[in-house]
Amino acid sequence: MNVPLLPMMVVSGLVVGAAFRGEGAVRVLTREALVEKVSGFWIGQMAGNYLGFPFETVYVDEPIPVIVDRYYTPFDAGTLRLNSKDSRGYVPFLFTEFDGAFSDDDTDIEFVTLHAVERYGLDIDYPQIAEVWKRHINRRIWVANRTARNLMSKGLIPPETGKKANNPNWFQIDPQLVNEIWSAFYPGLPEQAARRAEWGARITSDDWGVHPTVLYGVMFSEAFFETSPETLVRSALKFIPVTSPFHEGVEDVLRWHAEARDDWKATRQKVHAKYFRYVKGDYAAPVSVVSSLVNGLCGVLAVLHGEGDFMRSVGIAVSAGYDCDNQSATVGGLLGVMRGAGVIPRSLTRDCVPEEKPWDKPFNDSYINTSRDELPVHSRISDLVERTVVIAEKAILREGGQKTEVDGKLAYRWPETR
Repeated sequence: MNVPLLPMMVVSGLVVGAAFRGEGAVRVLTREALVEKVSGFWIGQMAGNYLGFPFETVYVDEPIPVIVDRYYTPFDAGTLRLNSKDSRGYVPFLFTEFDGAFSDDDTDIEFVTLHAVERYGLDIDYPQIAEVWKRHINRRIWVANRTARNLMSKGLIPPETGKKANNPNWFQIDPQLVNEIWSAFYPGLPEQAARRAEWGARITSDDWGVHPTVLYGVMFSEAFFETSPETLVRSALKFIPVTSPFHEGVEDVLRWHAEARDDWKATRQKVHAKYFRYVKGDYAAPVSVVSSLVNGLCGVLAVLHGEGDFMRSVGIAVSAGYDCDNQSATVGGLLGVMRGAGVIPRSLTRDCVPEEKPWDKPFNDSYINTSRDELPVHSRISDLVERTVVIAEKAILREGGQKTEVDGKLAYRWPETR
């Protein structure tokens, strides 16, 4: 049957199309567009991570009074509070030190996962990922990740390392910020992305602690085609159990956003009032500045109130506070996929080296690994992108896709799975 195509969207001059949902629906993506969007995934996460770094866990009871739109240091922060006694407060100077991007847990565990999937394939199992973690992930990890890693050393294998009975940090934000890469492996394949996002989340987490990871996993996968923030959120919410406090929270954020679209601070105030110390009936959720519940909801409010604009979305994610470098990394990666790497302001990726000439490529096309053992110290970001695209191609073909051409360009065509 002939299936009418959705209106085409143009990403850096590359045509991308998706079919209307229904019997026989298909999705089509050029390889160049896939590269552009996966570039947005990696570079957007890095930019968001570094933008939020100076404010990580500093603002809790109230948001930052401005929408953060540049890299702050203690020298120009004015009345803003930020991390000034460690490296988190000096991001531009770290760029100069490393002459490029540098590893942090928002990207470096995905860096490990990339290597692991290249070795074991998309069907990597829990014993295999445990061995990978024990070899490569030994330091600069915290909270649920740290606990899960300690349990691996005691002989436990995921998902036992994430279960409530074993991991008291089962509800923290950790899995959200380390599993987005599964959606880059499964672009436009939300069911598969959701399944593997939950699989990855259960390495460290349990119960509703895995739900934000699944939500963002679906959003990232769908963002290869969908550009409406609200549509992304609503589509992903279908994958979350209605009994989950996170489901309830996302529904609230959708409603609060509709009531005051121009006032993200009002939405943030309501999120803090209800979900920082969430109580319903006899149940009281654990309280933490790095809880997946309140942080995950702040990411959703940033996506909605950001209205598809990269800088506004990521800026709100930072300004919402809590463990904001993680939220801004997630939102940055999501907007990078949705809009392509070309929308990320060069002020965040090239013109950000103090007293140095701007880089020719985002983050000098360099990712410096300072934290993951027995893996390369230096990688080209473009190589990370290409390696991710190679795995995504394998996933598309395995899920019934095929190679084709669009205007003489290599493209992929595959059946829509929802």
